[in-house]
Amino acid sequence: MITFNKRILVLFMVLVVIVAGCSKKEDAKESTPSKENRLIYASEEEFEGLNPILEETNLDALLFRGVMRFDESNKVVTDIADSFDVSEDKLTYTFKLKEGITFHDGEELTADDVVFTIESIMDDQNASFLKSDFEEVATTKTLDDYTVEITLKQPFTPLLDKLTVPILPKHAFEGIDMRTADFNSHPIGAGPYMFDKWDRGNSLTLQAYSEFFGTKPSIEKVIFKFIPDSNVRALQLKSGEVDVALLDPVQVENLEREENLTIYDIESADYRGILFNMNLDLWKDVNVRRAFSYATDREQIVKGILKGHGSVAYSPLQNHEFRNEQIEKYTYDLEKANALLDEAGWKENEDGIRFKDGEKLSFTITAPASDTVRVNMANYVAEGFKDIGADVKVAALDWSAITIEDADAFMVGWGSPYDADHHTHILFHTDESSIKSSGYNYGSYSNKKVDELLAKGRTETDSDKRKAIYMQFQEELANDPAFDFIAYENAVYGINKNVSGVKERTLGHHGSGFLWNVEEWKWNDQ
Repeated sequence: MITFNKRILVLFMVLVVIVAGCSKKEDAKESTPSKENRLIYASEEEFEGLNPILEETNLDALLFRGVMRFDESNKVVTDIADSFDVSEDKLTYTFKLKEGITFHDGEELTADDVVFTIESIMDDQNASFLKSDFEEVATTKTLDDYTVEITLKQPFTPLLDKLTVPILPKHAFEGIDMRTADFNSHPIGAGPYMFDKWDRGNSLTLQAYSEFFGTKPSIEKVIFKFIPDSNVRALQLKSGEVDVALLDPVQVENLEREENLTIYDIESADYRGILFNMNLDLWKDVNVRRAFSYATDREQIVKGILKGHGSVAYSPLQNHEFRNEQIEKYTYDLEKANALLDEAGWKENEDGIRFKDGEKLSFTITAPASDTVRVNMANYVAEGFKDIGADVKVAALDWSAITIEDADAFMVGWGSPYDADHHTHILFHTDESSIKSSGYNYGSYSNKKVDELLAKGRTETDSDKRKAIYMQFQEELANDPAFDFIAYENAVYGINKNVSGVKERTLGHHGSGFLWNVEEWKWNDQ
């Protein structure tokens, strides 16, 4: 039998155990980490590499910084540069850099790195797609550790815009071929986020850089999850598996109803069109190109395929201050289209299909299979072109199987909200380089008047005269089209409602630029 005193002792021991257990539980609760402070972005495609002068990616603003930067209004402002001066003759630019900026490996960013970056772009061996942006540069040199002097061959108005290019660390490439450098898969920048790891085929992780010279990131990790299927991206956004995704227009209405999401419907300078491959005899006749432009029902494409999230396109500078609204817009007109094909010698047979010299009016439009909007546009216009006697097929292929230069026609996507030179010179100026390091003129378009105007537009310093040049350029391009311009596509993003700090601005092609200020984003529930 347990005595009274023993009962008290047993009860005391039980209470001690219970209290100790509660204490352990509370301690465990206090030590349990909160939700990981990370942002998962659904990336439409994986990157081949991460060197920003060899490949364009949407990571550049996170990993790197330039001498200059675009602000919320897409105006160019200083970034790494603290200040700059321009000589009276507009031929010499002197940049004073901020001191104490470090790359992600701790090495200080200096004038040598700026000079190295520009010279690397200009080096033919690197075959940088940015080379034509710096072809007016005569010399670059360091005046001291923090001062860079750039001398031009002739005035080059877009120079400040071009100097938003990410700056590379010179020390990372010493004695190394840039095209095969380890840097291309393990980059070192000076941006708000630094490279962490790359799980090929799945994801790429960036880690906040605590020594960033600008606004310190609030979100510790940004993960790019590679999801080529737009429907999968939308489902994972809805379920919360990803936090940010670019949406197809058909997905917007459904996702707008989700309480956990905020939808951003942002105007862009991003247009879609059909690139005519001028190496094909068919497209060498301007009347044929104009005929297909008239046979494109843009209004129905904007209404049906874009679901109103866009606008009819007629110019590469349509969403720019230099837009020319007085040019030929190729409003849908089958009568004009048929008349032009008749004039070009393409005659209908009894089946309604046109032939010329025994050759059928037939070609294939290639489109990237991962971009459902482009594929849908291609299928729609191909069906519509039957009304003018054309037999048009669509090839929806993986990017790895696409060589744009070899396609009969390609469903292209371009656009820039920045200087008028951007995504005009590299697209429409005659490309004399066999390796196409100077631009993206994949259709081999060549028009002497266009070449002359684009060259003048780069060197004219008077803003009114410069605007007149680009107005004339748009008129000439409309009369001799390189593309069948179809539609401007809004960039519609879905994002977790608990993320704040997003700043909207007119976005570039493929909705690029949405992450431009991600270091200012934060989770509201943390």
